[in-house]
Amino acid sequence: MLRRSPPDRGAVRSRATSAEAKARVRAAFVAAGRKLLANKESEAYSLRAVAAAAGYSPGTIYQYFSDHRDLLFAIREQDMLEATIALERVAEAESDSELRVRKLLLGAMRYWLDHFEHFETLFALAPSMQIVQSGDGLAFGRSAVVVRAYAVFERAVGAFLQEHARSEVDPKAAVDCLIAAVHGMIWFPHATRTMSWTKTEPMIGMVIDAVLASWKRGEHQE
Repeated sequence: MLRRSPPDRGAVRSRATSAEAKARVRAAFVAAGRKLLANKESEAYSLRAVAAAAGYSPGTIYQYFSDHRDLLFAIREQDMLEATIALERVAEAESDSELRVRKLLLGAMRYWLDHFEHFETLFALAPSMQIVQSGDGLAFGRSAVVVRAYAVFERAVGAFLQEHARSEVDPKAAVDCLIAAVHGMIWFPHATRTMSWTKTEPMIGMVIDAVLASWKRGEHQE
């Protein structure tokens, strides 16, 4: 994620007029909001608190975000975009369809472990929390960046199924199964740290290999 230092006092007093200046101010708010969340200061996560952390007046932040969910949408959008770009590169670098799926899923695991604060913001928010929406009411799960991220896995798994698997394997279920399995195996051991777990990479690798092999043999449940 783009990290910037808080604007100086001159920038606080001046009004952003150009598109570039407005983009810098918006990025400062996103960076400040991410820092509050990363520091587990959820009780301090409000537009006023974020504005203060970024060095701006409360009135300024409302020119960019309608409420705290709108800002959280922007933070998650930035984190997901950076992850998606990284995973697109992993997928594009491998021509073999089976290896591409394996490398993509393991690449996702490594990326999220290296950016675990982003993982928590994207995937580990309390279910009771209000649905994260943009200012115009778009749910994050239906945003363009999430659609783009899902498509990376959809293309890779689709190519594998077309080349290797039986035709009765449902492509949508296959993608969902692998994504949920990988992300669950990242989160669950973290959430139950008093237990002794196998290291994440070999555990995920074992599941990926078993699932892909079963699909190639046509062993799956309806």
